[in-house]
Amino acid sequence: MLALATVPVTLVMAGPAAAGRPALVIAPPGGAAAAIAAAGGHEIGPRIAPIARFAVLDRPAQARAAGAWVVLDAAALLTLCGFDGEIP
Repeated sequence: MLALATVPVTLVMAGPAAAGRPALVIAPPGGAAAAIAAAGGHEIGPRIAPIARFAVLDRPAQARAAGAWVVLDAAALLTLCGFDGEIP
C-alpha cells in the first residue's frame, strides 16, 4: 500500500527529462516506442506498460513533438519499479 502512495508523489516531484538521463515517456497506447525513437532514445525499463516506457533520450523535447503526453525525469521511479541496472 505504501508503494501505491509513493508513485503519485514521485510523479509530482519529478522534473522534466534531461538528455542522456532516465526518462518516463507517457504516450497514447502504442505511441511510446515511436516517441522514444523520434527522440533518439532507447528503452531501459524493467517493465513495458501500454502507455508508458522508461528510456534514455538524446532529445527529450522531440518525444513530446512525436506525440508523448508527458516526458519526466525517471531516476526515482526506476528504483520504485525494481530496476537494478546502472542508471546513467
